[in-house]
Amino acid sequence: MNKKGIEKSEGTTRTEKLLSKLCESTFLKLWSFPNPYKDDGHELCDLLVVFDHSLFIFFDREKYFEFSEEKDPKILWERWKRKAIQAQIQTAYGAERYLRSGRSIYIDNKKQTLLPFQFDPKNAIYHKFVIAHGAA
Repeated sequence: MNKKGIEKSEGTTRTEKLLSKLCESTFLKLWSFPNPYKDDGHELCDLLVVFDHSLFIFFDREKYFEFSEEKDPKILWERWKRKAIQAQIQTAYGAERYLRSGRSIYIDNKKQTLLPFQFDPKNAIYHKFVIAHGAA
């Protein structure tokens, strides 16, 4: 819980926790919310930063690239990219559509605490980030 009494998620996976910790250790801690939820109870994104009329939507994916001597590395790379990056990009666009709709955003999975910031969904600027771990 921070000084304002707002209980924030710390992330659920190892990499989400790293992302959350990074934001909490910078000036972003005042405007960042790990694992916000939509009104249907599903997670909106891995981290949402709301600063004035700019929204930063983060998605974090950890999927290890499995190299095999028997298989073409180009094909393996394309499969990894499709599962680790392309799928998250589609999810990021879905999150932007939800935010543009003006529907409720909750900072807890029980949908008891609304996002403590207001923004105009029609005039907001949306920035989407996909962080993919495991390519090396």
